[in-house]
Amino acid sequence: MKTDLIKKIITAMCVAVIVATFGAMLVGCGEDSLVADIPDNIPNKLLDSEVAPDDVVAATAKVSITDIVNDASLTTAQKIQKIMSATEQNEITAERFNYFQYKTGSTEIGGKSGTLIYQRHRKQNQECKDDITLKRAINANFGSTELNFVQDSMIRLVYNDAIYRIKGAVADVNYDSATGLLVVSDNATWTKGKDFGKYELVEWSQNLDETKKTCANWECEGIVSDEGAIINRVEQDGTGDVYYELKFTVDTAVANADSATIARLENDNSGKDMSVGKLEVVAQVWECGLMKFYQTDETWSGEIGARIIGDSGIWYKGSADSQSYTWYSYTERDNDMSESIAILNSML
Repeated sequence: MKTDLIKKIITAMCVAVIVATFGAMLVGCGEDSLVADIPDNIPNKLLDSEVAPDDVVAATAKVSITDIVNDASLTTAQKIQKIMSATEQNEITAERFNYFQYKTGSTEIGGKSGTLIYQRHRKQNQECKDDITLKRAINANFGSTELNFVQDSMIRLVYNDAIYRIKGAVADVNYDSATGLLVVSDNATWTKGKDFGKYELVEWSQNLDETKKTCANWECEGIVSDEGAIINRVEQDGTGDVYYELKFTVDTAVANADSATIARLENDNSGKDMSVGKLEVVAQVWECGLMKFYQTDETWSGEIGARIIGDSGIWYKGSADSQSYTWYSYTERDNDMSESIAILNSML
């Protein structure tokens, strides 16, 4: 009996220490947060986002966009839903692709708030993958705990049948006010990440989870709202290349009732009990069925978890209002992975 009592006292003391420590961390004044303005013109690092996929790349797309657009039995919303699904399926088999994503928005976590900038630059072909993500908070009053999981610098390089996760220091990620880009210092410190050098094939990341354009599950009937849904056929000046521009909103009632959509949302944000508040999309899709550009304006709310010790954690309310811009390119020069390979070679 005395042993049990002692165990209970020790457990209570440990919990109190954890909670007190966590509370102290949340009191931080956000000294690691940058002070900056969001650029008026959203930057795009790709060189060839206006160049249509060449014949080799276009031939690898498996689902025809033209057949969907010309299907008179479908409503505009149904066509959009099928086209968005097709772009994800076609990316899986693409000979090569590159995209640059720039996302910004306001986020509230546990009563504190800030603006986040998220950049992702991915290059992939049938043999290699170079995936660089940079995350930085600006104009934020987050404490050290919140900053720890909203800021990151990571390279995920699949090269010679191995995965090399290379972690950078957040302090080495700077904001270039002239371009609006997050940039890594020339003398940045890189360290080995999880499973550095572990066997992995590029084909393992060629799946629908990796190619999803938003958290919306396009296989869910009625997820695209009929109201305001538009498809325009555009012939590009100079080249005559054709793409389709889609403008639509996601029906949030349908999305929030769809377990697959909510699972995607919660997985992307390490959250639970989450819901979609708004999701508006503009997408441009090349005639062959590969994405050219897409833009989202979305809000969500729910609970976000922070792991403290082992599997224990504390959940607290969070929300976000964000805008995302993603450009695609299919050229070889945008597929150049030499910079990340050089960083890897310096570590081997």
